[in-house]
Amino acid sequence: MAPTAIKLTDMLDNLEEEDYNVAITFIQYLSETRKKKNAEENKAILKEIQNIFSDDPGWDSEESMIADMAAFRKGRMQR
Repeated sequence: MAPTAIKLTDMLDNLEEEDYNVAITFIQYLSETRKKKNAEENKAILKEIQNIFSDDPGWDSEESMIADMAAFRKGRMQR
């Protein structure tokens, strides 16, 4: 068992039933807070990625895009 889990187990051994309910409620709060934070961070990352694509129109024409992609593929095939 990990040292942190051992600490938690030791701490829980000294609690009474009503203390367990408070501890469970707090752990649920921490879990939900972490989920919300992760979701917000993921949304921010996605927004940054979307901004990269919307700010940069890319190639001047379809032909330049195809030429660039062909050069990229040739470079990968030569490895």
